[in-house]
Amino acid sequence: MSSTLFCEKCAVSKEYFKGTSSSRENIEFCAGYLIPFGDKISSCPYCGNTMLKSIPISNADFLCIRDVSNCNTELLEAMIKLRQDNIIEYETKMSQFRTQVQQQENSRAQAANTVKCPRCGSTNITAGQRGFSLLTGFVGSGKTVNRCANCGHKWRP
Repeated sequence: MSSTLFCEKCAVSKEYFKGTSSSRENIEFCAGYLIPFGDKISSCPYCGNTMLKSIPISNADFLCIRDVSNCNTELLEAMIKLRQDNIIEYETKMSQFRTQVQQQENSRAQAANTVKCPRCGSTNITAGQRGFSLLTGFVGSGKTVNRCANCGHKWRP
């Protein structure tokens, strides 16, 4: 299993987050953890510190804990301690966390695939044939259109 590297100097200074769009919670949670670099580096790429600490959880587990806990550093510290004290209990908890992250990703993907009205944002949409018009008669009457049941807006799919 790979481990996550930690730089105490960067954890205190948070220099490497200057100019990023990360939220304050994410900065506080991730400060000092060298996630993008794996465990193959010998010095911190941000500050040059060679005194890196190896944390006994993988980068994937670190990111999973971040996503599940909404950047709760106390939970991260508790999970690191649990990993050291009781690997079976740690893996049980991580399995639950991985399932929760997968469910969150599935619900986000489902929400992204939901058709919404471009005018009002409602998801109460019906699809049907365009129908007869006094202006054009039956021309184009077989084309499919989406109709919003909330505001009545019609558009082509």
